[in-house]
Amino acid sequence: MNEKLQIAFDNFWSNVLENAPSILIGFGLLIIFILIGYGLQSLIKRRLIKRLNDQLLTNFIARIVFLIFLIIGLTSFLNEVGWSKAASSLLAGAGVSALIIGFAFKDIGENFLAGFFLAFSRPFSIGDIIEIDGMTGTVRALNFRSTHVRTFDGRDVFVPNASLIKNMLTNFTRDGLMRHNFIIGIDYGDDLVKANKVVLDELSKLNGLVHAEGMEPFVVIQEFGTSTINLNIHFWTNSHDFEGSVLQLKSEVMRLTVDRLTKEGFSMPADIVELKIYKPEYAIPVTVSGKIEQDNLKGKV
Repeated sequence: MNEKLQIAFDNFWSNVLENAPSILIGFGLLIIFILIGYGLQSLIKRRLIKRLNDQLLTNFIARIVFLIFLIIGLTSFLNEVGWSKAASSLLAGAGVSALIIGFAFKDIGENFLAGFFLAFSRPFSIGDIIEIDGMTGTVRALNFRSTHVRTFDGRDVFVPNASLIKNMLTNFTRDGLMRHNFIIGIDYGDDLVKANKVVLDELSKLNGLVHAEGMEPFVVIQEFGTSTINLNIHFWTNSHDFEGSVLQLKSEVMRLTVDRLTKEGFSMPADIVELKIYKPEYAIPVTVSGKIEQDNLKGKV
């Protein structure tokens, strides 16, 4: 047994020494192709980012180019060292292996393909504000398996690419425009036409709002409430700074609108609450509107 192992070991080293030039050449080719892949990856990133202005698609194309040169380098290495049959078998069995691996790592393969489609379908770009499954944040990066999203409260969330394909995705900054609204209630005795003019006049003075054609602010009657007529006020803003100025701008618009209506003499009453208090002895209701008055009610009914 020891003699057979010794003979096999000697034959192995003899073959290595005999094929040393081919092995060195194979390693050299592998390294050359890897270096070429890295070089082309960097070159493609620099060139495409200027033309496409799309970091996600540029990164995907650059990585695919590197993987192609890596496969070519491995194949050249196997052919050079005399393992051409192994290289052919490797390439021929790639489909079968991919099928087997696909079943074993279904989620990984699914996310990889989803990332590929996301890179070319372009539902979002780096820096866009998106919402998925109730989570809102800024897109930081798109990888082969997941998408890096930075939420407004400072969390780094890595969303599986398959989730972005399967679920409804909202992009707040794709065209840079977003419509906001808020409801304000005025008294039934107030002039609705005048209130509408006052609100629109105040909104027209704000430079932070969008006043393009078809995107002018407008006011509609939302509903007739218990004690107020509720007006729904709509306006458009630039959504690129969604996290900062947009939210602050909406708060400022609401404050200025309330102040202007108050100055113009409009009242915004609170809901009137009606309570019915029953006397235990006679079960006769006594109605108190607006506030609760504490009385024992004994002998007063």
